[in-house]
Amino acid sequence: MLKLITLFLFIGFYTTSNAQNSKLLEGKWIFKEALNKGIDDLGRKTLKSDIINKMTFEFRPNGDFVAFAFGENMNGNWLLSTNSKSIVLNTGKEKYEFIILELTGSRLLLKMGLGEFLMKKL
Repeated sequence: MLKLITLFLFIGFYTTSNAQNSKLLEGKWIFKEALNKGIDDLGRKTLKSDIINKMTFEFRPNGDFVAFAFGENMNGNWLLSTNSKSIVLNTGKEKYEFIILELTGSRLLLKMGLGEFLMKKL
C-alpha cells in the first residue's frame, strides 16, 4: 500500500512539474545570444544577420507555435517532452527537437544541433 501511495505522489508531482514547465514555455521568445564561443567569422556574420534579435518562437497554450526563422515564417505544433528536457516542433513537413538547458519565466537556453542559444521572453 505504501508503494502505491508513493507511486501516486510521484506521478502527481511529475505531472504538475511538467505542466508548470509547459506554462513557463508559453509565450513569445527571441534569440538574444549564441553561447558557443568557437564560432568562425562566417558563423558570427550569419548569427548577426539571421538569428540574433531576429529569430522568434511563440509557443501557444493550445500546442501551436509560430516562428520567424532564417527569414521565413513557420508554424505547426509543439510538444514538451514528458521529462521537460526537450521541445519537439512539428511543421507537418519536418520535426525539430531542441534540448532545454534552462527554463525560467524570462530565460530559455536551448541546444540546437551543435549550437547553444539564449532566448529571452518578450
